[in-house]
Amino acid sequence: MNNTGEKTLCVGKDKVMGNGVTIIVGAGAVLDFDHKGIFPSVKNITDEVLKLNIQKVDGGERPLLREINDFIVGKLNQVGRPEINHYVPPQLNFENLLHVIEMCIAYSGGWHKEYVSWIPFPEFGTLIQPVKFLKDIHTYDYIRAAYGLQKTVMDIVNQYDASFCEDKSAEQWYRDFWKSLSGKSNIFNLNYDNTIENSLGEYEDGFPPIKDGEDYSRFSARRYYENSRGVSTIAHLHGQILFCEAREYPFDYSMRDMVKNRDYKTACKNRGGGQFPPSNQAKEEYLQPEIVSGLRKTEKMTFAPNNVYLSDLARKVIENNRLMIIGYSFGDLYLNEIMGLGMAAHGDDFKVVIIDKFPSYINSYISWFQHLTHGCNPEEFIFVSRLAKDRLFFEIGQDEHPLIFEDYSIPVVSKNGKLMMCINGFKDAVVNHKETILEFLWQ
Repeated sequence: MNNTGEKTLCVGKDKVMGNGVTIIVGAGAVLDFDHKGIFPSVKNITDEVLKLNIQKVDGGERPLLREINDFIVGKLNQVGRPEINHYVPPQLNFENLLHVIEMCIAYSGGWHKEYVSWIPFPEFGTLIQPVKFLKDIHTYDYIRAAYGLQKTVMDIVNQYDASFCEDKSAEQWYRDFWKSLSGKSNIFNLNYDNTIENSLGEYEDGFPPIKDGEDYSRFSARRYYENSRGVSTIAHLHGQILFCEAREYPFDYSMRDMVKNRDYKTACKNRGGGQFPPSNQAKEEYLQPEIVSGLRKTEKMTFAPNNVYLSDLARKVIENNRLMIIGYSFGDLYLNEIMGLGMAAHGDDFKVVIIDKFPSYINSYISWFQHLTHGCNPEEFIFVSRLAKDRLFFEIGQDEHPLIFEDYSIPVVSKNGKLMMCINGFKDAVVNHKETILEFLWQ
């Protein structure tokens, strides 16, 4: 208890919760790296995925992912309103495509004479039949396509992750930023890399060090929650490239729990142990969630460590009245709702920094507002509007705006003091405005 008799919660070495900052890290956080390999934007990853050929069950190769993508885009062009399709052409990214493939895996067994899965067939599958285009595709062809897609994504991530790990002088701005928050940050990383871990050195993710002679270590929820060293916590909400399922199954653990491997090569070696795919309560199968991708993320977060990380995210948003959002596109509905809990929990004491990358032409409130409402995910506009306690709309000739701004090359702050936005990317925010950001959060 404190000297007023009120209870306080502590973590690690005399660390009072509420003094830390919860950080959400999205794909935009690493886009300012000096990438030597494939630039890891969603578009570039999707382009690489669409180049894949799969080895079919009956022999030969087939560009199945490209064929399905083109078929769906063609259909969307037929059913969509022409004026909308003209300005926003229908397209799939790799996550949309993975979702389609996983749904085909779940239901294609009923499209053939013999159902091949170990899992009982989903009842809804008795009511649907495939279009002619899909009838000759075997279930195992979909499975191979899905695993090929996921492996391509992880290989691209490993390119920059391995380079970052090998060159300790690379991206010093990034390393220094994370070190400056060491011990007072609860990091929830949506990316699949280990660059933050390699920047911090000391952190807690619930995985003990890997013992000599062993390939991996098992997750401990107790270790993660207790954080006895009082270091920054890191939670890979969407998995990471070093995860895989274990190759042996003690009764103390679920056979679906992820383990953390020594390196990427070892993780690749330990994957594919012949275990049947997991399924949801509707009996729809999906990929082993080494990385949580596609459009069924909350289902894939059922097992450890993802379920622990997810529960801890809500806890940290409630405990910490400071939130930093870096390079996140507001595309995950579950995450948007959890972040919103902080507004009700902390009221006017809730402070949020959003670091994003808007187009370079932003030079006025009008252009900023237009991009936020038309160029960003609508969920981001809603979140910003709720924080600023203003609809953000403006009228011709209006002089007063809900944001304090002089120059859009510097952080923009809401007049109620709850929101700061840096719109020129993570590197610019760190290199030019780090002290301003930290002062805003802890003033």
